[in-house]
Amino acid sequence: MHTAGGPVALARDPDAVRALVRLMRRSLAALAPPVPRGLAALHTLPEGLLVAALRRFLRSPTAVHSGLSNTAPAEVAELARLAEQLGARTRAR
Repeated sequence: MHTAGGPVALARDPDAVRALVRLMRRSLAALAPPVPRGLAALHTLPEGLLVAALRRFLRSPTAVHSGLSNTAPAEVAELARLAEQLGARTRAR
């Protein structure tokens, strides 16, 4: 989200959103069960539908005002650490 320049900028790039969906699917596959039902839908719904829905959400006021656009250094560092931890867990499986 931060690399793209925020939710609206990410929504403009369908290939980046598609990559995000694939990354979310890989990350969820690395988690131990049970996976919440709402997140389990990421595995069952077609990729094209998820990309369209996610792009629509990213353009919404909810996404814009959710904090996804926040680039405070502490928040960026925390998200980078979380991504590192999830990546390590995904690689370990």
